[in-house]
Amino acid sequence: MNKHLLTFLLGVILCVQLSAQNNFEKGYIINNDGSRVEGLIKNMDWNRSPSQIEFKQDNSASSKLLSIDAIKEFEVDGKAKYVRSEVDIDMSSDDTSSLDDEEKPSFTKKTALLRVIVEGEYTLYGYNNENIKRFFYQKDDKKEPLVFKRYMISGSSIAKNNTYIKQLQALSNCENIKASQISGLEYRESDLRDIFVKFNSCKNADYKSFEKKSLNSFFHVSVRPGVNFSSLDLTNGRGTEIFGSDFGSQTNFRIGVEVEYVMPFNNNKWAIMIEPTYQYFKKTEKDVPTTTILGETVPNKATVKYSSIEVPIGVRYYAFLNKTSKLFFNASFIFDVPVGESEAVFERYQFATEKVKIKSATNFGFGVGYKYKDRYSVELNMHTKRSLLEGESDVRNSDYKNFSIIFGYTLF
Repeated sequence: MNKHLLTFLLGVILCVQLSAQNNFEKGYIINNDGSRVEGLIKNMDWNRSPSQIEFKQDNSASSKLLSIDAIKEFEVDGKAKYVRSEVDIDMSSDDTSSLDDEEKPSFTKKTALLRVIVEGEYTLYGYNNENIKRFFYQKDDKKEPLVFKRYMISGSSIAKNNTYIKQLQALSNCENIKASQISGLEYRESDLRDIFVKFNSCKNADYKSFEKKSLNSFFHVSVRPGVNFSSLDLTNGRGTEIFGSDFGSQTNFRIGVEVEYVMPFNNNKWAIMIEPTYQYFKKTEKDVPTTTILGETVPNKATVKYSSIEVPIGVRYYAFLNKTSKLFFNASFIFDVPVGESEAVFERYQFATEKVKIKSATNFGFGVGYKYKDRYSVELNMHTKRSLLEGESDVRNSDYKNFSIIFGYTLF
């Protein structure tokens, strides 16, 4: 089975390489001379304001990297638009542990690619890096920062500079927008997007909103039944055969419920998941006859019973094949918690019965799968070896292996 899995994985990797071109989407760039060039842009679903993009004129052409100095503007059709601008950006930290005591923003003039959030007579822009998130507006031809800053007062209290509220009130020229609607706005994209849409709608102005999915759409819950192909082998280093019993392989049912959070960037290719799963190894008895020093054959018995709740926590990467199909790859760290009377029992001839509890343990899991229409999935998943018995040592240890075929149905 391992050879077949390896062949399958190699085939999957080849498919991923062949499907990499799906990252390029229709769009355009505007060069420094003002000329517009249609082509394909590698859509990275940027979580931070980019400093360069990858562009090619068609599928047969080689791609090239274009820096911020080479382009005035670019758009991935209907999904994202960025405009190069020289603006004053408040670089003050918004980390509570790093706030300063200055009410005024600490502006730095920077040339950046600003993300267009709402485009119209009233235009809203965003700028992100790893530490800050800032917004800008444009009325006529000038871009201005919407000012918001948190700062420390009296050593431990946090105050807010909410100048952006006054700026928006000054921008508003619509009787249908009440002052209270503006004064209650938070300095976040959803609130600012809504008010700029209202500004444009009030003027009956044409506008375009480049909106990402709601964060709610990134949570998914799936029911995942499947089949486990498991084996358990106890090894013994002290010469007593009963403590070195191979319980063979079994095919058993497993059932899990997976909660997945898809990261809202990089085209939803990365996800974090957790999947509490019930699995078991059926009670198995094994007769282990041994020979005494007098040459007499005597009966012994080894029994094992094991069921547990596995809790794999891991990451997943999606490789899109087309609009309805995608491959995925998992890597997870697994916490295993035995339930019920999970134990190994050794009944030795004329000796007291010895019971060894199956302990909580950890190991790793790796999987590859296919998902269709974000609803149906199938996955092959292999676990690394897991030690089960309490008090394991070089004298006595266990080796539990598992390979699964898992079917999934996403509820939402």
